[in-house]
Amino acid sequence: MIATSGIGTMLEYYDFFVYVALTATLTHLFLPTEDKVVATLLGAATFGISYVARPLGTVIFSPLSDRIGRKKTFVVTLVVMGAATVAIGCLPTYASVGVWAPAALLTLRIVQGVALGGEYASAVVYLVEHSPRNKRGMITSVLQSTASLGLLLALTLSTLLKATLSTAAFEAWGWRIPFLVSAPIVAVATLVRMNMKETPAFLALKETGGLAKSPLSTALKGWQAWKSILLATFGAQGATSVSLYTSIVYMLYFLDDVVKIDTGTAHLCLAAGILIAAPFYPLFGGLSDRIGRSRVMAIGIALWMCVAYPAFAGIRSAAASHMWVLVAALITVLAVLTAMIMAPLPAFISERFPSQTRTTGFGIAQQLGNILFGGFLPLIALSLVNLTGNPLAGVLYSIASLVPCLLVTVFWGLKHDRSASVPSPVTARDYATR
Repeated sequence: MIATSGIGTMLEYYDFFVYVALTATLTHLFLPTEDKVVATLLGAATFGISYVARPLGTVIFSPLSDRIGRKKTFVVTLVVMGAATVAIGCLPTYASVGVWAPAALLTLRIVQGVALGGEYASAVVYLVEHSPRNKRGMITSVLQSTASLGLLLALTLSTLLKATLSTAAFEAWGWRIPFLVSAPIVAVATLVRMNMKETPAFLALKETGGLAKSPLSTALKGWQAWKSILLATFGAQGATSVSLYTSIVYMLYFLDDVVKIDTGTAHLCLAAGILIAAPFYPLFGGLSDRIGRSRVMAIGIALWMCVAYPAFAGIRSAAASHMWVLVAALITVLAVLTAMIMAPLPAFISERFPSQTRTTGFGIAQQLGNILFGGFLPLIALSLVNLTGNPLAGVLYSIASLVPCLLVTVFWGLKHDRSASVPSPVTARDYATR
């Protein structure tokens, strides 16, 4: 169950993050400009645009998950994501069709955003509703590692291709391979997901007629619903978006465009950090089962805020001296602290909502947090670096963004952790069939 859900979600993040791994090449081929700074900012903006589309995916797919089932929904989103990714690999470049090339790329990035906006919430809720309460944090934390592992897979494949192909061959056709290989993989993952069983909680609601007629309107109705959404948005999801997209996504831009080191070396250093941090997700998720979700996240946020600036400064200095082991070590520290923030999130947010609207509520909170804190973070951070001339201005923005997340987690999240320790009637019914 964990493996099949996790692999499918990892593939969707791989499809989404291949663009990040190949940003420099895609920007050159689809958004040509003589000004490298403008080209980089355009590439980062295209990354951010896909996040604007993710709420649309949530509005479309999350209510479907609450109406027709978790399993059916994340089968559809996997197929949509795979089709968009393969289509990107088939696109003609700017040199062939002019302005239609970036227009098509942008359209497909939006489709990817829509698919990912509907995928993750369904996958999380599927695992939550198959998990005993005292192990939810550990079990669902595995899904949190899929984002970074998807990027790791994208980085690894793109780096190998760049190392084995000439520059001319890579720009002519090699860049297409990471997009096209997702076709057979997604096909297999789709077949696996189609054979998965629906959750006991959803089946119980369906049998008793307890499904919400309009999950979206129900999830947005009343102060209690909005209280849960705001807590999840400004606490867990906001902190996750900032730490993940600074430590992993913005890190790539920082290494390539601010520190200006070789792309292959940057990819290897980042890949090492992602790989080492991966086992920490279930460790921190399990810890949240014992001491509370908010407590683990609050400690992680505070430590990340203290470490981020000296880590980025150290990375810059170490790169100038070609001390690549130190660069990888500092990236790893940030990746591990990011895992500490991210690991409790799936269980934390899902526990804020009843089964009838669990996927919808989760999706709304996640997308609001991503838009407000994560999607355009690389663009804003790079813009600040170029406007101020301070190579560390971007990370200062990230640290400042985490202040409201820490405050909400400490002063609001801890209180909710204590109240969540008493099972509600909805939670009891969720597991009545177990």
